[in-house]
Amino acid sequence: MEKSVITSAGKVNNHIHDDIALIVLSKLPLKSLTRFGCVRKSWSFLLENPYFKTMFRRNFLYKNHSYYNDTSLFLRYDASWIDVEVRRFSPKPRGVFSLSGERFENKAELDWPNLFCEDRTHFKICGYTSVNDIICIYYNSKGRVVLWNPSTKEIKVIPSSPFASRPSLTHLHLHGFGYDHITNNYKRIRHAVFSPKTYKTGKNITYSLWEVYCLKSNSWRNLDVDMPTCPRDKVGGHVYMDGVCHWLSKSKTDDYQYRTYNENYLVSFNLTTEMFITTSILTNMNDIDYRYLAVLNGSIALISNFAKTTIFHISILGEVGVKESWTKLFTMELHDIDWHIGVGKNGDIFFIKKDDELICFNLSTQKIQPLGVKGGYYSQIITYKESLVSIEREIH
Repeated sequence: MEKSVITSAGKVNNHIHDDIALIVLSKLPLKSLTRFGCVRKSWSFLLENPYFKTMFRRNFLYKNHSYYNDTSLFLRYDASWIDVEVRRFSPKPRGVFSLSGERFENKAELDWPNLFCEDRTHFKICGYTSVNDIICIYYNSKGRVVLWNPSTKEIKVIPSSPFASRPSLTHLHLHGFGYDHITNNYKRIRHAVFSPKTYKTGKNITYSLWEVYCLKSNSWRNLDVDMPTCPRDKVGGHVYMDGVCHWLSKSKTDDYQYRTYNENYLVSFNLTTEMFITTSILTNMNDIDYRYLAVLNGSIALISNFAKTTIFHISILGEVGVKESWTKLFTMELHDIDWHIGVGKNGDIFFIKKDDELICFNLSTQKIQPLGVKGGYYSQIITYKESLVSIEREIH
């Protein structure tokens, strides 16, 4: 960082003023800032300085991230969980809507691909974002998957895998959908669990496998990996960013009578190499009720809700595989919140309240904005970037 500077008096100055250094450092990505800690001891404690942390947070939120250029918000809306009357009499208790306006006052329903009417209550969107321009919709009950480009109205129904037809199949769990830029291919990965009965004992012997679907070949194949799985199929369990699918997992004891969770960690699966790496999460396990993954301004973020409090913490991951690179960057107090449902631009975080109302909390202003609609268990906010890329062209 140091550089020789000739002053007006003609003297050589080898020192950069601390104020200038702090301004420069506050604009660095978290990974780079962490590495600069070895240059000067005081720099390794910068995020403990309230003045510097405020600068760093501000730059983090307002940095120009190309990821958000020309994006819009979609609301995956589900009102069927509010009450029986809605389920019985509402012709459209769920669907997908675009949101626009400074206060999200403009809502327009989209013609989403409802191809499997019997699976309406199980329809979900994979992750928080479209991948380039494609949204992955899946139906849990039978593992059905549809790729959808809202701009071109194009729909691609993914064929069933050979494993999905096995009678011993008990569970299919989508763990990610993303883009492999090396092979120019879209991929989705899934974990399948089987419990066939043995003829001798009549008992079930459970086993599982991983499989991947590739859009170019329009086919499935078995993955030769044994990865930790995401224990829940809920919004915030997994995200995609830059060719890597990430999800939350946890280790547990094998003693079913005294089953306890020992460690929480992030699993990151690279779609190009088809290898994974885990990152432990630095938290007190006994104090956490819920954890949610998000992509916040181009970084992997962990939103934690502590037990019996109204406090939420947001930690940013500096480097995958490095446990110590988790940095708690934001803390906010929110009342009557059930869970997190998505992330928008410039620090917009979306939640569903205990009364089913959907709200937006802005990290910069610390203000809450109601969306003017109530939702349910499957409600999501999705960031979508409009494009005219053809799904069928990607196959050929």
